[in-house]
Amino acid sequence: MIEGLIPSSLSTTTTTPASAQSPLGKEDFLQLLVAQLSTQDPLNPMDSREFSAQLAQFSALEQMTNVNATLEDLVKAQQAMGNSSMISLIGKNVDIPGNSFEYTQGETTNLTYTLGEEASTTKIEIYNAAGVLVNTLSGPGAKGSNLTIWNGLDSQGNPVGSGFYTFKVQATDSSGKLVGAETFTTGLVTDVLFEEGEAFAVVNGQKLPAEQITRVSIN
Repeated sequence: MIEGLIPSSLSTTTTTPASAQSPLGKEDFLQLLVAQLSTQDPLNPMDSREFSAQLAQFSALEQMTNVNATLEDLVKAQQAMGNSSMISLIGKNVDIPGNSFEYTQGETTNLTYTLGEEASTTKIEIYNAAGVLVNTLSGPGAKGSNLTIWNGLDSQGNPVGSGFYTFKVQATDSSGKLVGAETFTTGLVTDVLFEEGEAFAVVNGQKLPAEQITRVSIN
């Protein structure tokens, strides 16, 4: 063996042609078919059945390409419709997961929550920004979505001031066992953002995907 040379049988490095690294399209298929016809032996032409089979493959490839293009157009159209519907949310109130809300003195606030099971007792505790308990309300205990309206009064019947508040839901069944609860807060959609093909609503300063919105109402 000559020093410095590696026998081909021992070499582990392979090189893939650039043309083999990407799938063939219908234009490549057509070029191969034309080249095959132009170089065939006139005295021994291609079998007609083989030629028909290749034409059928080309036709199927073109149909698949057209279907893919149509599907891409449909996806773009659906995305455009979704973006248009998101724009209509601006200026409307929506319910989103959370337990904090901004209250304006003299108004009422919807407190929404869902229960995993039916509850016999449901208490809604409302806290101010300092974490002090303001009032405790009794709410419905149906399995699923529930709504309680807070009139902005504390436990003594006095109106509270404007500001940020939070609420908690404590629900128990007939045996006193805790029932799982998820809270939702109401906020105004101030902006709609479009990023990387997805739409987001800006609610209470938070950027949220559309699927997190559970309810839409007129402000």
